[in-house]
Amino acid sequence: MGTRHPWRNSLKIGIAVQGPSDREFLDKVLHKHFHGITFDVRNLKSQHKLIRQAPALLETFRGAGYCAGFILVDRDDSTCISAVFKLFDKTIQETARQPRDSRYLHICVAIRELEAWYLADSQAIAAIFPKASYSSAEETGSLNAEAKIRDIWQQQYGSCSAVNKIDLAKTISTKFHPAKAQTRSKSFAYFWNMLGKKIASVKMQS
Repeated sequence: MGTRHPWRNSLKIGIAVQGPSDREFLDKVLHKHFHGITFDVRNLKSQHKLIRQAPALLETFRGAGYCAGFILVDRDDSTCISAVFKLFDKTIQETARQPRDSRYLHICVAIRELEAWYLADSQAIAAIFPKASYSSAEETGSLNAEAKIRDIWQQQYGSCSAVNKIDLAKTISTKFHPAKAQTRSKSFAYFWNMLGKKIASVKMQS
């Protein structure tokens, strides 16, 4: 009879995002790559609502017994990560500044938007858009991801076609390789590494 690991059945993490396509993408990618862990990925529908409801989300995650909470927000047109951070309630800022080893809540900023993470895996893009010509920038956070994805989409489906963000998120999640994306997106690498370290820490304590 093997050693029992309680965390396999009890480890849950709450993640809040600002849009439905973000939820579709992360829900599939996280459950695919972190086996045996439950991620409660919640769509708050906009950056404004996500920031405003962060205190309530924190209490919800804690009340549900989740081992950690992550808030993922786009930088968009803000000048820097610290400018986004300052948009949150002071209590949230203080909680997210606690020492990393004991920190419960993590705020992660996608630069400039989460769709830039898709572009960080050129092989995934090539797999779902075989007609498109694309190679990853050294840092996809430097791109206008929305415009670049629209260009790729129209190369595949025609110049009059509009991007279906939900379908794109669902499709690319099946081909997305985090190890590849981390080399082209520093904000994705930060999120993925912080999440991985938190999971490893909780497992060791269980």
